[in-house]
Parts: sequence; structure tokens; C-alpha cells
Amino acid sequence: MVVHIAECVLGVFAFDDEGLMLASKQFPRDAVEVAGRLASVQMGTPTEEHRELIAKLVEKGSRKFTLELELLVEKLREEFQRAKFKAQLPNRAGELLRTKLKEIAKEVGFEEVDKLAREVNLILTRQKLRAEAAERDKLVIQAIGVLNELDKFINIISGLIREWYSTHFPELNRLVPEHQSYLKLVLELGSREKFSQAVVKSAVELTDEDAAHIADAAGSSLGAPFDELDIRVIQDCAREVFTLYKLREQVAEHIDGLMAQVAPNLRAVVGGSIGGRLISLAGGLKKLARQPASTLQILGAEKALFRSLKGRAKPPKHGVIYQYPEVRGSPWKQRGKISRALAGKLSIAARVDAMSGKFVGDKLVANLKARIADIKAKAKYKEPRK
Repeated sequence: MVVHIAECVLGVFAFDDEGLMLASKQFPRDAVEVAGRLASVQMGTPTEEHRELIAKLVEKGSRKFTLELELLVEKLREEFQRAKFKAQLPNRAGELLRTKLKEIAKEVGFEEVDKLAREVNLILTRQKLRAEAAERDKLVIQAIGVLNELDKFINIISGLIREWYSTHFPELNRLVPEHQSYLKLVLELGSREKFSQAVVKSAVELTDEDAAHIADAAGSSLGAPFDELDIRVIQDCAREVFTLYKLREQVAEHIDGLMAQVAPNLRAVVGGSIGGRLISLAGGLKKLARQPASTLQILGAEKALFRSLKGRAKPPKHGVIYQYPEVRGSPWKQRGKISRALAGKLSIAARVDAMSGKFVGDKLVANLKARIADIKAKAKYKEPRK
């Protein structure tokens, strides 16, 4: 005969295939105690009531048991080697406890099962919320999501403003490719008639030559004339974009502060922004820590990886870590080696942050800088002489 075992707020119960209760061990009638026992069960730890009930049934000759949790089954197999345990979800005991809890409560002499269940569920919910709040890497993921959306929105609005203002001064679009500088010129100067060399240079940081090119282009522009109302509306839009830029800076600073708490080693190696993006792409710090360095290296380049797997392109050398200055600023032939070196250090940093919490960031940074210097020195030595 197979004995089906399950637990509820009342305790641990055993039933046969026909639904007959064979035995039970009740929990204390305290909501906190019951919540603690059920939380332990969810983590795969059998309660004393489980052990006493199974021991009693084994003495009576029962040898086959089913439970609803695989982790619980594994632990009980180690403790009761004379019996056989199987995970079955749902099993007969679980179905009966969920559908006939009030009847079973009356059978064991407990009338206020609804009140107890409500109190236990509230305690377990609070514990789960508290545990999730402690996992502050989720806050990093949420903040990175906001940062990404801000970047997209800023780029979209900036592009539309550039297209709009190009009707008036089309040459400026080519001469000032960077969004913030372009918008600052529009916001501070407005009409192209005001674009003299001195004023342009005072508005944004440009060389004399670049400022002169912009002033010359403004004087001979082929764009349509704008009246004051047209200019004012465009400037209002540009002003709002700068508000978004300020908000983006605040979110980036917040992410950096969170990273100092959550992953200080990761932050020390690549900074808060890149480290936060890696955590976000992996789905959490613990998941990032489980990634091999080769996977971490190409996080964020999944589309390029899939193209290479289909045979249409070469595999990517880097993903989001391309934003790291030593990768982005190095010659193309060196980027692969530098990316591998960086990914190796990031893998170590993520594991230390997730497991031990010790700070080894300074050592990792020093080792990484030495490795990058070695890569560049060897590449320079191999360069053919002219």
C-alpha cells in the first residue's frame, strides 16, 4: 500500500489511496510556529512532525510513501533508508487537505482553521516580501530598465527635434553629430541668424575651426526661415530633453550607489553602469555569478551570436562590455583578447560579490590593468616595421 503524505496549517497528515486518514501529527496552534515549519518545508527541510509520522508508519509496516516536494523526498530518503519515497504533485493527501480542510479540522478537533490559515499566510507573505527586498540586485535591474528607457526616449525626441530644426538649418545636423551639443545650440541661440563664431564657441565646447564652419554654414544656409513662435516651440522641446538628461544622471548616480552595496567588486572593475547592465542582462547577481566568463563576455550581443550560429557572420567578441574604455578605445585586433581578460575578472568579481561579499576589487583591477598592458605590449612588438 502506498501512503500519501502532505502538510497544511494543521500539521502533517497521511492518507491511503481511498482517502482514509491513516495518521497525523499536528503542529502547535501558534501562527508563527506554523509559518516557520511551512517555510522550512518549502526549502526542503522536513519537520519533526514529518519524521515522527513516517517513523510511526514504518514501524507499522508501511514502506512506500509519496510527498509533493522533491527536495523533501530527497532528505527523507537519506533518513529512512528502509522506505521508498516518491515525489508526486499533486498527491492524494495534498488534494484532500486543499479541498476538505474544514472537515479534516473538525475531525482533529480544531474549529478556527480559517483564522489560523489567514494569520499563517500573512506571516509567510511578509517573510517573502522581506526576503525579496533584501535582494537589492532586483533594484539594480529595475533602475537599469528605467535608464534604458530614458536613453531610448532621449534619442527618439532628440532625433525628431534635429529633423524639425533641419528645416531651418539643415547644415547643422552634419556639423554637430552629438545630441547634447546640438540641442544646446538650438536652446541658447535659436535662429540661425544668431550663429556667429564667437557665440557658437561660447555656447558649446568647440574648436575655433569647427565654430567657424558652423557660422559660415549659418550664413549661407539653404533652410527655410522660422518665425519666433517656431523657434520658441522647438526650444521648449529641447529644454524638456535636458530635463530628461538631468533625470538620467540622477538615475545613473543611484545605480552607482546601489552597485556599491550589491556588487562592490563588479563596480570596482567596470563601474556601476556597466556592472548594473550585466546584472540586468543575466537576471540577477546570483545568475550572473553562475555564468562562465565566455558567456559573460558576450552578454548583450545575443543577436550577433545567433547570426553567427546561422553561419551569416563571425561570432561577436564582446557584448555590453564594449562600453568599457579599454575595449572600446583599443584597436580591433586587440579587442578580443582584452574582452576575454575583462570577462575573466568580471566572472571572479561577480562570484565573490554573490558568495562571500569580500572586497577584492582593487586586486582584480590591478591584475586586469597588468594583463591589458601585456596584451598591448605584445601587439606592438608584433607590428611589422615600416
